[in-house]
Amino acid sequence: MNDGREHRLIIAGFGGQGILTTGKLLCTAALNEGKEVTYMPAYGTEVRGGTANCHVVISDSRIFSPLVENADSLLIMNQLSMERFGERLKEEGLLLTNSSLVEEVPDNPAGTSRHMSIPATGRAAELGNVVVANVLMLGAYVHSTNICRDKSVLEALEGALSDKAQELLDLNMKAYETGAELAAVNAG
Repeated sequence: MNDGREHRLIIAGFGGQGILTTGKLLCTAALNEGKEVTYMPAYGTEVRGGTANCHVVISDSRIFSPLVENADSLLIMNQLSMERFGERLKEEGLLLTNSSLVEEVPDNPAGTSRHMSIPATGRAAELGNVVVANVLMLGAYVHSTNICRDKSVLEALEGALSDKAQELLDLNMKAYETGAELAAVNAG
């Protein structure tokens, strides 16, 4: 994205998938690069297992609204979120889906030029814990958009997990790298 324009993203899934954490990590990384960011979380009253989403806007200049009506990118973690947010994607946008939990994607929603299907939950389970599926998707997203540098995201991740066990940090770092690798294969 390093072209100076504004980039609008919706991250959506169910509570417990790390949706809000993914948005915070991305915002922290972009802020650390001197970019302007907004972050607007939303979640159902039932939280874990209910719906969760966040709107993230990243720009090199002032942002006038945190609300994302027409997204440049969608990062979708489950089928219900695909149904709820799929139509908000701009033409030529990026749709990144967790194919472990998203079974049906509308034919070319809103003229989407790119759809990346990443088996995030399945691959996270192979790494040792499905909880890191969000970080795996974040790696795929950052690699696909160049919205910020990998180093910035990894530093944000390290900061967020600084009081956790080293094994958890290592697992998240591996998940991020796996997501970037999957995006590279998917794009090629």
